[in-house]
Amino acid sequence: MTDKLRTFWSPELEKQFMEAYEEVFKGWPVPFDDLIILTRYGETHVVASGSPDATPVILLNPGGGSAAIWRYIVEPLSQHYRTYAVDVIGEMNKSISVKSMRNDQEFIEWMCDLLDGLHIKQTHIVGNSNGGFFSLLTALFLPERINKVVLVSPAATFVQMWAWWFHLMIPAHMIAPIIHSEGMVMNAYDWLWQDFPKDPAYAKLHKISKIVGYPRYRPTRNSVTPRVFKDEELRKIHNPVLLLIGDHEVIYKPEAVFQRAKQLVPDIRTFLVPDANHCAQYTAPDFVNQKILEFLAE
Repeated sequence: MTDKLRTFWSPELEKQFMEAYEEVFKGWPVPFDDLIILTRYGETHVVASGSPDATPVILLNPGGGSAAIWRYIVEPLSQHYRTYAVDVIGEMNKSISVKSMRNDQEFIEWMCDLLDGLHIKQTHIVGNSNGGFFSLLTALFLPERINKVVLVSPAATFVQMWAWWFHLMIPAHMIAPIIHSEGMVMNAYDWLWQDFPKDPAYAKLHKISKIVGYPRYRPTRNSVTPRVFKDEELRKIHNPVLLLIGDHEVIYKPEAVFQRAKQLVPDIRTFLVPDANHCAQYTAPDFVNQKILEFLAE
């Protein structure tokens, strides 16, 4: 394999991160297979659960995150489906990147390599935050390989997320690296999480993942930034779509997202998730699991 891109600030921080990552998976609620899929962008780590003969479901993590975010959703899903919780390459996880993804087309190249490596012809896809944007992008570019799409608080996608720029991107990833302020980084991500509880193992991983990146505090080596899809792009989405947004979402107003989504996406269902933040699958798993299972079973 070509020399890997430097993703972590130091070997010591990378070691601490990997220890925290493995601790989360010691408590994974179902048996799983650790898979490594070779792609033109590097080695992609995938956590696979459920019967290998079941219908596949791809899970894409939020930006700078990992497969660990799906721990409360994977058990009910894996009873009916073969779930593949993907460590999106180039981010703070176990995948090993050798080449940055710089635009939509390069992300789709990686996704094609991933699906081919998993021997998946067609799949459902579920994504949170950046993973939600990437899920809909995949449906747009590869409609023949995607069946149903579930979006959990997708980053941008339907409306601009100015609050995210002001409260998170600028302080955490523009100012904090200059003044070397871990506190500023953590305050920005605390704003996004909104004081919802985390279990101890995930809390440790969540915290360290925000400060270990290279360049300093950077959450990804990729430069594919979620954007707002054009009207004509959204009208081309003919896959059934489920859109879930927590009632404590802060990056945009859920009602504005629902309005544009229902105007332009031909086959979409929308729900406001009670008592949930930006990662509703983690903070309100019972509601989210019910809606996803009902939707996939239709």
